[in-house]
Formats: sequence, structure tokens, C-alpha cells
Amino acid sequence: MRRILICMLLTLICPAARVSAEDDNSAVFPLSELSRHNEIPQLIQTANSLLAKETLPPIEQAIVLTYLGHAYQQRGDFHSATAYYEKALAIIDRDGLHPFEYATTLSSLGTLYAETGQFDTAKHVLHRSVHLFEQAGGHHAEIAIVWNDLATIAADRHSIREARKCMAHAIAESQLSDKLTSDDLSSIAATQASIAELDGDRRSAVSGYQRSLTLSKLSHEDGHPETAWLYVLLGEAFLKTGNIAEARENISRGLSLLEVGAGRQSSRFLGAELAYAKALDASGAHDEASTLRKEAEANLKRATQAAQGEVSLSGLR
Repeated sequence: MRRILICMLLTLICPAARVSAEDDNSAVFPLSELSRHNEIPQLIQTANSLLAKETLPPIEQAIVLTYLGHAYQQRGDFHSATAYYEKALAIIDRDGLHPFEYATTLSSLGTLYAETGQFDTAKHVLHRSVHLFEQAGGHHAEIAIVWNDLATIAADRHSIREARKCMAHAIAESQLSDKLTSDDLSSIAATQASIAELDGDRRSAVSGYQRSLTLSKLSHEDGHPETAWLYVLLGEAFLKTGNIAEARENISRGLSLLEVGAGRQSSRFLGAELAYAKALDASGAHDEASTLRKEAEANLKRATQAAQGEVSLSGLR
């Protein structure tokens, strides 16, 4: 199961919300709050209303388009998400005066590639965004989260050395900033737990995901997809310790919450089904596990297949 989902959707690698969150008077500020509370339908409606205004400055148009890309990515509509990110990058690229906004949109696009399994492209785009953040100066929190996502990609591909290297960068950058949110810290804790799993340190993995879940709850209710996904990861960690009861309980909770908060066709929900199939198999319900696994794998393949191969020329420059 791709753990990149948690880093990509838990913080969106310094999400578009951060582009304007410091400007309460900005016309796009309401989108930040809608994104934070996972109010996706309202976010899309508000964003489209803003785009209809002829007086909206180009940079704010780009920010709104980035939010739309995020919203459709959350819905699992990767084709639409890519299109909106492309439009945002094209607008920002025209003046070349907003490297932070460009880097933010670029990093969001990178997470989409990771979610659809295009890991090499994702790494290229994310490294590009790190370079742009460094050029802009002073964005240690953002750089830390991008390095954290790169560590997550490496861990997902069982590249332990690369994962540790990227995590070291993330930790170093995080220590230079006082702007990391509880979401950011939750994401870092989850990636560290993932690396602990690769090291075979199952106890540390469980405690890491528990810490990540606690931090996530400081910002979100249980029903938020980001928090719900952590129940799934914690359940998988319990499964590897042989604690099947805790595994089933946590994965089942996450699955139920994701059904409501993200929808049955979302990548998170389908990933949770795959995790639950493992728990069912471990508990002896082999036929039920097989049926669930086959259905989830087929649905997940359909959800990502259309997006694979779509590469942003703006992102690769």
C-alpha cells in the first residue's frame, strides 16, 4: 500500500493554503479554511466563483487554480487535478515574480505523480520545488515537508538508505523553522514510523504512528481523511506485530471514516480496503480477504491508470 498518500494528503507538501494563509485580507483566504476542514464541494464552488471575477489578480487566479487541483486530487480525479495545476503553473510562470507560489504548486503536482505511482517523475518535480524554495529563501518549513515526502517515496520503494538521507534533510530543515504545524509534525512522525518498519523495529513503528495520530487530532476530527488514514497505517503496524485484534479495529475504523470523508472511489479508501484484506487474511477469513483484495486492486488500477503518463512540461523544466 502506498504510504505516500499520507504525506501527500496530510500536508500536501506545504499546501496551497499556505500560499495565502498569512494574508487574511486575500480574496482566496476562505479557500484555506475550506481546504483545512476538507470541505471539498464548498471549496470547488467557492474557487469557481472567485475565478468568475474579472478583477482577480493573476497571481490569485493561479492560487485558486492550485486549490482546485488539490480539491480534484482529493476526489481522485487526477486528470482534472493535473489540468488545474498546469493552468496555475502557466499563469505564475508568465511573470516569474512568484517563486514561492510556483514552488508550492509544483510540489503539489509532485505529490499527484507520487499518488499515481509515477515515482521518478514525482522525485524530479519535488527536487525542483526544493531548489525553488531555496532560491526564494527562508522557507525551511516548506523544504522540510518536501524532503519528508521524498523520504516517504523512498521508504515506499524500500530504499532505506535514500529514505534515511531524505529524512535527515527534513529533520535538519525542520529545526531551522518555528512554522511547522501539528499536521507537518504528524507527517514527519508517520514517515519516521514507516522507516522504522523497514528497519524491522515494529514497536517503534507502532509508537510512531500513534504519535502521528495524536498530532493529527490536534488539527482534525477523526472523520477528516488525513486522520482516518492514520488509523489504517497504525492498524497495519499492529498487524506486523501479530496483534490482529488491534489491527482489525484500527483499519476498520479508518475504512469507515474514509468511506464518509473521502468516498469509496478515493485512493485512500481503496488503500484501506487492501489493508483490511490483509487483516482478514491474517485472521483466517481467506475467501473474504481474496474477494475484497481483488475488487480494491481493480478499482485502484482504474483510478490511477488515466493519470499515468500525464506529465507536466512546466513541472519538468
